[in-house]
Order: sequence, then C-alpha cells, then structure tokens
Amino acid sequence: MGSNQQGLAGGPAVEAAGTTGKGDLFARYGLEFDSHPLEDVVARALLPATTPQLYCTCNLNHLRQLQGNADFRAAYARAAVVTVDGRPIRMLARLQAKRDVPVVTGADMFPALLDALRPGIDRPFFVASSAQAAQILRDKLVARGFDPADIGHDSPPYGFERDAAYSADLVARIAALDATHLFMGVGAPKSEIWVSRHFAGLPAAHIFCVGAALDFSSSLKARAPAWVRALSLEWAHRMLSEPRRLLPRYAGDALFLAQILAGRKLVPVFPPRP
Repeated sequence: MGSNQQGLAGGPAVEAAGTTGKGDLFARYGLEFDSHPLEDVVARALLPATTPQLYCTCNLNHLRQLQGNADFRAAYARAAVVTVDGRPIRMLARLQAKRDVPVVTGADMFPALLDALRPGIDRPFFVASSAQAAQILRDKLVARGFDPADIGHDSPPYGFERDAAYSADLVARIAALDATHLFMGVGAPKSEIWVSRHFAGLPAAHIFCVGAALDFSSSLKARAPAWVRALSLEWAHRMLSEPRRLLPRYAGDALFLAQILAGRKLVPVFPPRP
C-alpha cells in the first residue's frame, strides 16, 4: 500500500504519506492523517472489528472547530482512522510538510462502502437527517438481497444529542442489531461527539460520521457534478446550494486557512499511532 516518492513540478520533493517523516503532520496540524487511498479504507472497513472503530473525515472546517471544541477533540482522539476530506488540507500538507496525503472524503467513502456491504454478513445502521433518507438507503439494500431485519435506521429529532433517554434507546437499538457498520449523517461535530459520548455502549462496529453523504446517496441532495469536483470546486457548488448556511462557514474557514499559512500553531488532537 506504499507509494513512491513524488515531486512537485519545479519544487522540492514531496514524500508520499506513510513513507518517512512520520509525525510531521501532527507537529503542524495536531493530527496524523491516514495514508491509504479510498479502496484500502473500504477494505479495512469490511474486516471484522473487535472494538468500535471510528472513522473521521477531516476537512478544513473540522480542523478549525477542533481548535476550540474540547468535546470534538475528545471524539477525534478516539478515532481509529482520520482521513483528509478536502483539497485545502492536502495542499497544506504538500506545501508546509512536504507530505502527499490522499483525499478520502465522506461523500466518496460512503457510497463505495454502501456498495461493498454484503447481505448475510454486514448489518448496517443509518442515523440519517430524515426518515426519507433512511428509508431510501434501507430499500436499496433490501433490493440487493439484505434481510430487512439486518438493517437498522433512525432519524432523530433536533436536539436528540441532549436527550439522555432518547440517546440511550438509540444506543440500545444499535447494540441489539449488533451492527457491523454505523453511519451517522446528522452533521459535524454533533455526530462525532454523540458517538464519543456513547462509545462504551456501542457494538464492535465500523463507525462513520459522513454528514450529507447519506443525503447524496439517497438522492435527496444533489452532489456537485464530477467535472466540478475534478476542478476542486465542490465547495462552490455546495455554497451556491445553501448560501445562508455555508457562506459564513466558508468565510471563516478561509480566514483560518490564511492563519495556518501564516504559521498559526494548532492544538494537538490525534497523535501518530504505532
């Protein structure tokens, strides 16, 4: 799964992630990002787990929120895998740490893993932003031969994360299914923090906090066309589709990016693992 050393055209050599210099990313950004491409992450997520395995997909907004949100940092500290979810972080790693890390977004990971789930082996549980999204995802798997009894889903009400009784019941339902995969699609940092707070009660599942990916895969939201993504303009497509919510967020992220480029030191969150 390793890769050969690469170089930026006309610039210094850039090391493939996972080769040498381990810890450089942690020293700069407080995180050690996973070095494997999408297909390897999906393959890992199909292996049996003996403990809950949390996968976090870190974009620039996550990195910004991690600076001031201790609960979010605690969730990330539990992660088994942290991938780079967005080209700005990859650009930073290449520019500042001379490391090349693959971009593995939640929006790409979720449909790839959904397609790879196996009837009779895997038991997914979807926590979606709407009952319609959850039902569509369930129906897709049933059409592929899944037993409906092997699929769990919920669309919790607003503020469920502060409702101890509701959360306890949701954890109990996930555990009763003995879920092999838990997909959280209720936004960040809510999804990650909820998982972290209830970690001890969750089964040995691969857990993904992938936000709008559930809505994209259920066709309730339109993802940017492939050519827009190829030009690294998916952020613009999303901002135009939800300007009131995303314009302030992206403006704050842009300022944060400028601060990192100017040398801002970031808090330690996810150290290199053996």
